[in-house]
Formats: sequence, C-alpha cells, structure tokens
Amino acid sequence: MRVWLYYRLSRDEDIELNSLNNQRKIIADYAVEHEYEIVGESFDDNVSGMHFDRDGIEKMYQAADNHLMDAVLVKDLSRLGRYKALTPLCIEYLARNRVKVISVTENIDTSDENDDLIVGMKGILNDFYAKDISRKVRAGFRQKQKEGLVMIPPMGYFKDKNTGEIIITKEAAEIVRQIYNWYVGGYGLKSIAKMLNDKGAKTPAYYQQKLLNKRLGHNKPKIAFKYLWEQSSVKRVLRNEFYTGTVVNHKYESSKITKMRRDVPPEESYRHENFVPVIISKEIWEQAQFLLNDRVKRNVRAASGKTHKQLHGTIKMR
Repeated sequence: MRVWLYYRLSRDEDIELNSLNNQRKIIADYAVEHEYEIVGESFDDNVSGMHFDRDGIEKMYQAADNHLMDAVLVKDLSRLGRYKALTPLCIEYLARNRVKVISVTENIDTSDENDDLIVGMKGILNDFYAKDISRKVRAGFRQKQKEGLVMIPPMGYFKDKNTGEIIITKEAAEIVRQIYNWYVGGYGLKSIAKMLNDKGAKTPAYYQQKLLNKRLGHNKPKIAFKYLWEQSSVKRVLRNEFYTGTVVNHKYESSKITKMRRDVPPEESYRHENFVPVIISKEIWEQAQFLLNDRVKRNVRAASGKTHKQLHGTIKMR
C-alpha cells in the first residue's frame, strides 16, 4: 500500500512528546513494519490544528488529487486537525480520492465503518482540548495585557529582551518628532513622505528588522518598497498613542478558526498611562489627531458634494 506521512506541531503543545521528529519516526516505523511504500510526506510546524489552511495539508491534498497514495499515516487524529467541523471534511475529501487515514497510535482506520463512532468521538475530544488550551492561553495573554504587555514597540523604541525595559532610540525618535512637527506645522501626509524619502530617513520596517537582527535584503526589488516612506506609514506614526507614553492593549480580538479580526470598544481595552518613555507630548499628539480627523471630515464632505453634483448633472441631462 502506498502511504503519505503527515505530522504537525502547534506552539501550545508538549514539544518533547509531539516533536516533529518523534511523530515522523513513529509513523515511518509503522510503515516499514507493515511493508508500506512511503511515496511522500508533509508537515506543519507551529501551526494550529483548528484550521486547515496549512501548507502541509495542501501538499497532501495535491498528492491525493494526483492519486499518488492509498492512505495517510498520522500519529493520532489530532495531528490531522482538532476542529470537529473541519476534520471530518478533510477525511471525506481524502475518501473521495480513495485515500483513507490511519491513526497509528490509536489504531484507527477511517475506511473501517466500525471506527466511525470512535472517529466522531475523537473529533469532539480534540476540538474540546484545543478550545480549552486556547482559552487558557488567551486568559494568560489577557492578564499580561492588563499588566501592560509590550510585544514589539514601534519605531523610536527598543525593548531589552533581558529586562523588558523600553528604551528610546535616538535616531529613530528624531524622525518621529520631525514627522509630528511637520504635520502640525501644516504639511500633508504625502509631502511628509516625500521629504523623508528625499533626506533618506529610515522607515519603521528598516528599524524593526535591524533591531530584530533580521536580514534587510536591500538588493531584493520585491521588498524595496518597505524602505520608502508612504502616506500610510506616516499616518500610522501620527496615529500611534504609544509615543505619548501610553500603552493601549486589547484593541482587537481575532479568531484562530476564521482568522477574522474585530475591533474592541475603547472601554474594553487596557490603557496604561505614563507606562513608557515619552517621545511626543500629549498636546502635540492631540493636535495631530484633531488635524487628522478634521481632514477626514473634509474629504468626506468633498466626496459627498462631488457625488451630489454628478447626480444633479445626470438628472439635468435626462
């Protein structure tokens, strides 16, 4: 029998127990013991089993579509997936291509009707386990947010990994101050972006990669735009209240399953005033917000007026 090896590890799991090497050895040994032909394999590292948008799954599907195997070997069904609604769909998709799933440590064969009830029960238990772990992780993360968690500070700051202290970086902070001074001085977003590029000012992407010790890749045309200022990047700096020393956590929530993100009402967020060193005063920041909001209102009114004129002109032509 031709078999495909699939293994997966998520960040919330026991790495020693479910390591990718350990999983592969278990299912590969099983294939050898039963004299199966291993025709291919795929895996997903640090990926949740609550969704199936995974590279390893996609490779497995492609192999099934091309009728390259007769079965998929997994250490246990939770490696395939933990979402009770999507895991059966994955098994059904494979079945339509005459491919069954064999759970090695659980002795389950999805092509055996006697195992249908067990597969269903395992799906419910795996789903419950994943959601329980997710709730615990979210609760722990939420507590850190309440206490003032800073993951990666914006341009102008650096977080010491050892002490957790947030430190101002002089060169980048000066660029931030210049942006605010120009904006409250009457310059628009587009003009500010051009002036920054003309003087060769480094971008937030540059500083982030520099401080995280990542390769910059200036010789790669596809990502060269990351090192040029745009209106949107200028606006993000102007909208960031972090520069006033205020850290706002829990501004949005996202779902691991749907990957949808929703904004959280301001009253449900966690505000920490005077939490980090100040680069921009409250007065300057509030002035910038007033100008930004006023510009939005004027643009809306202008667009509304233009639409009205177009509609009026259309009516007159009739």
